[in-house]
Amino acid sequence: MVFPSRGCTTCKSRRVKCDSARPVCRRCQRACRDCAWDQDEAAGLLFKNENAFARGRPRRPWKPRERKEAATVSTPSDSASVTSGESSFSVDDEVSQVWLENYVFRGDEMPEFAREYTHDLAVYWDRAKPGSSLRLAVAAVSHAILGRRMGVDNAAEVANSLFAQSFARVQREFREVSLENIDELIIATMLIASYENVLSRDMAQRTQQTQEDSLFSTASITGLVFFGDSRRYKAAADLLKLRRERGWAPNPALDRAARQELIRTCILRATPVDEWLRDEALPGQQDPVSSLDSLVVRVAALRSSSLALFLPKGARFESELRPSDMAAEARTLCSDLESWSRTVPEHWKFSVECLPESGTALDGLVHVYPTRGHGVIWNRYRATHLVVSSIRRRALAAMEQCSLVTVSTIPERELCLEKTASLATDMCRSIPSFVTPPAHSAQDTRFSRTFMIGNREIYSHDEIVPKLATLLAWPLIVATCTDGVPEPQRLWLQETLGSMSSILGDGVLGALVENISFKF
Repeated sequence: MVFPSRGCTTCKSRRVKCDSARPVCRRCQRACRDCAWDQDEAAGLLFKNENAFARGRPRRPWKPRERKEAATVSTPSDSASVTSGESSFSVDDEVSQVWLENYVFRGDEMPEFAREYTHDLAVYWDRAKPGSSLRLAVAAVSHAILGRRMGVDNAAEVANSLFAQSFARVQREFREVSLENIDELIIATMLIASYENVLSRDMAQRTQQTQEDSLFSTASITGLVFFGDSRRYKAAADLLKLRRERGWAPNPALDRAARQELIRTCILRATPVDEWLRDEALPGQQDPVSSLDSLVVRVAALRSSSLALFLPKGARFESELRPSDMAAEARTLCSDLESWSRTVPEHWKFSVECLPESGTALDGLVHVYPTRGHGVIWNRYRATHLVVSSIRRRALAAMEQCSLVTVSTIPERELCLEKTASLATDMCRSIPSFVTPPAHSAQDTRFSRTFMIGNREIYSHDEIVPKLATLLAWPLIVATCTDGVPEPQRLWLQETLGSMSSILGDGVLGALVENISFKF
C-alpha cells in the first residue's frame, strides 16, 4: 500500500518536495504560486487510490508535458536562458552583467568617501575565475533580484541553487584564503549575507512569528527578526581581522566600506560591535566621514545597551547601564553629532531650494548637495542622530519612573521630539536629490532607466534608479522605525521605503513597510 504525501497539490503536480506548511507552503510562497490543497483530505491516515493504475493506466505520461507560456528560467545545469513570450536571452553571464550595470556603482559614478563595498565589483567580477565564490554569489543575487522584477516563475529556485553553490565555494576558499583572493572573498561573503538576510527569507512567516512572541521579546523590539542571521557578516569581519593579523597589505577603500556596512548592521540588530572593529581606524584619515564613523561606533554601543529600556520597570534598573547613564551618553552623542554638522568644511554644506513642482517633495523644498555622495553622508548622519535622539527620549522617560528622580524630564524630551522632527524633515527634503534626473541639475546620462538583456529592453518606471536606491535603504529603515517622527514625515518616508523595496527587489524592506515591528 502506498502512503501519499500530505503536501499541497501544486507541489505534487510539479513533482517537487513540499514542506506541508499551511496555508501556503514555503516553496509556493517563494515562487509566488497558488498553493492549492486537496479539499477531500481528511484527518488521520491517508491512503492512495491505486485502482486506475491496477487497470493499466501509466503512472507517468509517455509524452513530455507542454511548457507553460509564462516566463521561466532554466536551471544552472541546463543551457541557461530566460524566456518571456517570444523573447529569450542567455543567463550564464548576461543577467549578472545587467545587475552589475544597473545596481552597482563603478569608476567615478560615486565619490570615494561615499562608496559601498560593492563599488567596482564589476572589476573584481571580470578578474574572478568562472565558478569562483564571487561569480556564483553575483549570479545568485542578480537572478533573484531581476527574476523578481521581471516576474520570472522559477527565478527563486535558480537563485537558491546558485546560492547553495556559492556558499559551498566560499567555505572551500576560506580554507585557502590568501592575499590574492581575500578581497574577492570579503565581497562574496558580504553578498551571501545580503542574499541570506534579504532575498531568501520567508519574511511573512517570520513577521507573524514575531507578533506571536511576548511583548518584551528581544526579536520583537529589535531588527533581529529581519536581520537575524549575522553569521555571514561575522565571517566578513573575521576576514578583515585576519588581513590585519597577518600583516597583509590593506585595501583601504574596501576595508572602510565593509567596516561601515558591518557597523550599520549592528545598529539595526542592536548587537555590540566587536572591540577590534571599534578601534579599526585607517591611518591619516581625519576627514568628515572618518569623524562620523567614530560617532556611529559609539551609537552602535549605546543602541545595544538601550535594549534594557524596553524591559519591564523592575528589570530596567538592574541592567549594566542605568537609564540615567544612557541619557547622559545620548546627551553627549547628540552634542557631538551637532558639532559634526556645524564643523564640516564649507564645500560639504548643502542649500535648500524650492521645487516648482512639489510632487517628489514633502513640502516643496529640496536639498541641493555638491554631489550625491555628500547627500549619502548627510543622510547617514541624520539616521544616526535619529537613533540617539530616540534613545535619549526613552531613557529620560524611564528616569521619571524612578523614585529618586525629582526633576521633570519633560522639557528635555520635548527638545528631543523637536530634533527628531527636524531630522526627519531634512531627510524627506534630501530624497528628491536622488531622483533621476536630479532636481536643479542637467540630465545625468550615467544613470539609465533602461535594462537591456539580449535583444530585450526593460524600461524602469522608477523615479530612482536601482544603484541610487541602494544608498537610501539604511537611512530610510532607521527613519521609518524611529519613535517620535511626525506622522506626515513618517508616512512619506514609509511610502518612499516601499518604492525602494520594489526597485531593489528587497523582501526585508517590503516586510518593514507592511509591519514596522522593531523600534529605535
